[in-house]
This record gives sequence, structure tokens and C-alpha cells, in this order.
Amino acid sequence: MDIGKAFSFVFEDEEWVSKILIGGLIGLIPLVGQLAVMGYALKVAQNVAQGNPRPLPRWSEFGDHLMRGLYDLVIRLVYSLPILVIALLFACVGGLAGGGASSQRAQERVGALFGLLGICLVPIMLVLGFAIAIVAYAALGRFVATNNLGAALRIGEVVGMVRKSIGAWAMMLVVAILASFVGGLGAIACGVGALFTGFYAQCVIGHALGQTVVQQGMAAEPAPVSYGPPPTYQ
Repeated sequence: MDIGKAFSFVFEDEEWVSKILIGGLIGLIPLVGQLAVMGYALKVAQNVAQGNPRPLPRWSEFGDHLMRGLYDLVIRLVYSLPILVIALLFACVGGLAGGGASSQRAQERVGALFGLLGICLVPIMLVLGFAIAIVAYAALGRFVATNNLGAALRIGEVVGMVRKSIGAWAMMLVVAILASFVGGLGAIACGVGALFTGFYAQCVIGHALGQTVVQQGMAAEPAPVSYGPPPTYQ
């Protein structure tokens, strides 16, 4: 992966200033804006995978970005289910055990026990979280390559794909973490800069994802650049 290219490609676009400004402002819209930004990043990835020399898309395709972002959210939620289920079970069992204690002292003991178990679970959940993040990026890569939500949700196939190229997908996660760190630097400017550096970070992640798709031989034949009607999703 060309990490430098992922961080610099934005500035090669003649309209990068307006695109970043619009993206940062759209990101302020609760939920809808966040979904649109997520979808925009996936469009960047698709453009990279298709060999578009200017992969930063226009915001005239807002509806397309929004729908793609919704699919992004669905993919991430599906692959995050193991952690969500574990956390929910732990909370429920802890609540029932504490509520079933017959005295204040017993409740304190139960609370201390579950607090200790929670501390022990932290490293396990951390490792599981990293593993799930890697697999989720592979699933997003499959969506980028196929434009098919069902293909991204074939968990067994996606996990098998990660096993064959764990290094490439782990590097994808590393770049995403680095980009998120850079995006967080905008908060230094009284939070205002974070609107735009945060969106820039999503573009970096999208470019890195597109590169990984190409690296793994998942990309389809390059398609002509088009800013017409959004594609039909399956």
C-alpha cells in the first residue's frame, strides 16, 4: 500500500478545497450527515479500485453517498454483533446478580466481583475489537469491489479472505487508526478544524481501502468516470 498517496491524493484534486469544506459541513448534520460522509469514503474507495485518477467524488451525488453510507453502517453493525452481544450479556447478568442479592453487603460483593471480571475482559474485548475491525474492513472492501451488500455479509467467505491476507487487512486498520489520529488533531483548533480534518481522515481511509482492494486482486475492470444517476444496489 502507498500510504503517502492515501494521505496526499486529496490535494491533487483541483476542487479539493470546496469538496472538503462541503464534506465537513455535511458531517455536522446528525446521522444523515455522518452516513453521507461514510458513503463518500466508500465512493472514494470504489474510484480508486476502478483506476480513477481523480478519486475524490463530487457532492452532487448526495443521495448515492447517503445510501452507500447506510450499507456501510449495516456491514459494521453485523460484524460488531459479537462484541455487542457479549457486552449486553455481561450487563444483564451483572444487573440480575446485583438485584438478586439479599443484602447491601452481598450487593457490594457482587459488584466487586463483576468489576474484577470487567477488568479481566478489557484485554479480551480489545483483541476481539481489533479482529472484528479488520474483518469489517475486508467486508467493506468486498462491497467496494462488488457493489453488492450480500457479498459483504457472507461472513465465512470474508473471514477466509482475511486469513489468506491478514497482513494486508491489518495494514488497512493501521492506516485507518493513523488517519483517525490525524483527523483528531483538528480538535486543537477549538474543535472547528476537526470538522474538516475528520472528513479528510475519512477520505484517507477510503483511498487506503481502495488500494487494498486492488492489491488483493478484488477490483473489477476500470469503469468510465460518471457523475450521473446513482448505481442500482443489489
